Formats: sequence, C-alpha cells, structure tokens
Amino acid sequence: MSIMLSDMMGGENDDDNSELSEHARFLCKGAFLLTPSHDLSLDKAANICDKLNFRGSFSLTKTATGILFKFSEPDDYQQVFRKGFHKVTGGRLYRKVAIPCRPQKTFSLLVNEVPIDLPEDDIRASLYRFSSVVEVTRLQSRLDQPAGTPNPIRVTVASLDEFNTLLQQGLDFYGATYFPTEPLKKDMLKGSKEGLLPVFDSAGFSRIPPPPSRTLKPRS
Repeated sequence: MSIMLSDMMGGENDDDNSELSEHARFLCKGAFLLTPSHDLSLDKAANICDKLNFRGSFSLTKTATGILFKFSEPDDYQQVFRKGFHKVTGGRLYRKVAIPCRPQKTFSLLVNEVPIDLPEDDIRASLYRFSSVVEVTRLQSRLDQPAGTPNPIRVTVASLDEFNTLLQQGLDFYGATYFPTEPLKKDMLKGSKEGLLPVFDSAGFSRIPPPPSRTLKPRS
C-alpha cells in the first residue's frame, strides 16, 4: 500500500492536479474531499494514512481547492473520514465532503422465485461472500411474469467475475436454496429507463459480515 502510494507521488509536486497513476487504479468504495486543504500537503496526508492500519489500497489527488481521498475498503474510508485534520491544516476551518462512489461499469441480474415476504435485507446479507455488491432491490413485475409469481429482485455488482458467478450458480441463500438468476435486460421490465437504473444507496459497497451459524445433530 505505501509503495503504491509512493509510486503515485514519485517525482510530482503539490501543484499538479492529480497524483493517480494508471497502474494504481482500483475500485473506489469510499471517498471524500477535504477542502480547503490550506497547509495540508499530499506528503503530510500520505504520512497520516500510512500510520493507519488499512485493509486495502488508497490514493490521494490534489484538486483545485483541496485533497481527494479515495479508498478501496469502506472501513478504511470511515477511519480517515472520522479523523480530525485541524493540526495539519494549521487549525483553520475546512470541510470533509463525502463523495458517493459510483463505479464506471456495473452488472445487473435478476433473482427469481424469491418469496414476496422475504426481506431484501436478508437477500443482501446472504451475499456476504461478494465484495462488490452495489444494490439489492425488489422491482416491479416483469413484462412476461406469470400470474401469481413474486416480483424479481435486482442485484447489481461492480465485478464481472462476481456477476458471472451469480449467473452460473444462482443466489445461495445460506445453503437452504439457490434462487435462479438471469441477466437483466431493459426490455424485460415495466417502467421508465430511469427507473431501471441501479440505486447507489448508503448500503452500497458496505462489507457484509458472514452470518453466525450452528448445526445441531439429534441425540442418538
């Protein structure tokens, strides 16, 4: 991580607009802009981040008024976002502006046959093995939906590998069943084009913990 950061900043100075090199790109899952940065340089900001025990990658970018912090792990983002910067900015007023992270490309699929009373939160939580889940939401009925069947659930991910895994295996609901999945095509659903776009809500990219589980055997 620190090597990657030093590579991003090698041979550059604080007057440059960006410190992000092509080889250091990663899926950004948390970002904020510290503005105005005042006396806080990229080197000082990098030293602060280097002292923290990060789980993933991060990068710093000099903007017109401040410094943009980007993180590959939401937990790392939260750790830095909560931190005060008054000492390194010269004690002046500044703002930390949270940036909603929308990946350049996402992949959506439909999960079918999910009982209508099964909460969306439980479907999201069952995806704990996947790290790029952006959105889980119950949609309107599809155009060719048989009468009496539950509305499909759309799952949006930012990883092609995870998308293909869900298509090939179905959605594993804690080992109890595998709900069938299929690629989402825009002409399959009712509603406007805007209504079919994934919603990047506050739960997007949040790390889903594995569930506690017990297996009980009958007494002989």
